[in-house]
Amino acid sequence: MPFGWFKVALADEVPVGDIVTRHYFDTELVIWRDADGSVAVQEAYCPHLGAHLGWGGSVEGKQIRCPFHGWAFDCEGANVEIPYGDRPNRKARLRSFPVREHAGIVFAWYHPAGDEPRWEPIDVPEYTDDAYSPYDVYDFTVKTCIQEMSENGFDHAHFQFVHSHPKVGTVEKIEFSGYDRTVLTSQEFPSSRGPVDARIDIFGRGPGFAVTRYRGLLDASLLGCSTPIDDDTTQLSFLFTVKDADNEQTAKIARAFIKSVTSEVQQDIPIWEHKRYRPNPALAASEKPITEFRRWFSQFYA
Repeated sequence: MPFGWFKVALADEVPVGDIVTRHYFDTELVIWRDADGSVAVQEAYCPHLGAHLGWGGSVEGKQIRCPFHGWAFDCEGANVEIPYGDRPNRKARLRSFPVREHAGIVFAWYHPAGDEPRWEPIDVPEYTDDAYSPYDVYDFTVKTCIQEMSENGFDHAHFQFVHSHPKVGTVEKIEFSGYDRTVLTSQEFPSSRGPVDARIDIFGRGPGFAVTRYRGLLDASLLGCSTPIDDDTTQLSFLFTVKDADNEQTAKIARAFIKSVTSEVQQDIPIWEHKRYRPNPALAASEKPITEFRRWFSQFYA
């Protein structure tokens, strides 16, 4: 399982006072927001006698309280109160994950050894641009690992054979720099007036988050979030945002565009779930980017 920042919820899914339960990183999690608006992502089981805080627990001000014996913990995981004791138990801590609330998404930092974050999530200027629409969200649970899915972005030949693209775009640039990856491509999109010059540009940081920007028939961005549920299962979330979506023609194109992209993912899923990973594949000469991608991705395994 790779380490990095991973989406665990949308920000508006975690109102003050509520407890949201999730299963990511092969771990039961509780996600909650305190009275000051801070979000916590923590292992769900109380360190006292193991009760699940998401089943009957409560948020009170700046702490989460266990339903079993009433022990309370803060956003950092420290025990702050034992109702029938004179003082907290300093050894009793909830495992807490570093959190960033960014672009309307709650990200948690996962590292198997508990190492501190090494980078910040990539910027998403569309989120604060009033010209762009609220997210249109699609979730998929896929029985494969993040690396296998992400590799698709560097396997340009499959677009013809899996998705029936008549023409694959021209790759202008593929760059791996530190924790970042960039893929710039020029495309032709079909339209009622004939082919339209367009672009699909991908900007990613870390293994679990990338922004794909589409320019041409419409200006749209896709935030792709991949979160490991366990070593063999991934939650894939697509968050679409479209510029000037209140325009009737743009909205019509956007609906067709989103339907096309999500349909292609559903074509990919059976292949991902039934393929076997080849550590030393026999590649065509044009498939060098796959090797470069694998080399870059390897840094995210502890």
